[in-house]
Amino acid sequence: MIRRVVALALLFAGLAGLCAVSRASLESRGAGEGASGLLYLPKGPFLRAMAVGHEDTLADLLYVWAIQYYSNYDDKTRYEYVDAVFRGAVTELDPHYSEAYLIGALIMSVEARRPDLALQLFDKGIANNPGDWELAYWAGWEAYQARRFDLARGYFERASKIHGAPPQLIRLAARMLEMAGDRRAAIAEYRAILARTTDEGTRKIVATWLDRLLLGEALDQMRAGIDAYKARRGHCPTRLEALVAEGIVDPRTPLDMFRYDAARCEVLPVPGASFKGGR
Repeated sequence: MIRRVVALALLFAGLAGLCAVSRASLESRGAGEGASGLLYLPKGPFLRAMAVGHEDTLADLLYVWAIQYYSNYDDKTRYEYVDAVFRGAVTELDPHYSEAYLIGALIMSVEARRPDLALQLFDKGIANNPGDWELAYWAGWEAYQARRFDLARGYFERASKIHGAPPQLIRLAARMLEMAGDRRAAIAEYRAILARTTDEGTRKIVATWLDRLLLGEALDQMRAGIDAYKARRGHCPTRLEALVAEGIVDPRTPLDMFRYDAARCEVLPVPGASFKGGR
């Protein structure tokens, strides 16, 4: 076994040396900074053939090398083949290497500024590790950072359904509806979570989110009502109750939650106003 590991290490060192020699040769011929020895990194199937039963060991060696390689900030071309290293090699050798997916995606997104590649790597990891909620969770944050809220919702929702996932993930999935601008759908989702969750932390936070959205919706309705009154009467209402009298605003609307400046025709919520999760 030890002899086999040593042989693999020598093989890997030989591959790295070949890459370095190839790069030096290309640069000496005027290829410049655009050339990279990683062009000659074997594809996953060839690497597996070389490992012949010790794919995990070679994946570890390649992963350690990759961490060192991507720590060299003097090499301006190091990100050119980042996808080939992590998605095409390391995770091909070991499809269940969760750390390689996470670190590879981090390098792709933060350093290489290629969130598209990071999401492709996460998708591969999720497909190969359907029971790993953390991969779906971090993919959700990656999509969120890219402002792809619908996609982020899908990742968070998937993560929330995996055994062992923390209960707060379902609220993150719902929050993405709000971030995408679909307030009505978010309100319905928050109410559904409150109706079924048994996690007190989730209940408290979602109730706060719901209250904020309900207040915002009521405020928009009041402002729309004032505009409708002005269009009908030619002036601002002297009191908010006039909106109810005119049949513009629903009489069940809690007017005490708002303060109204008739001179400015401006309505604002009363500080500390709350629907208490569903009024």
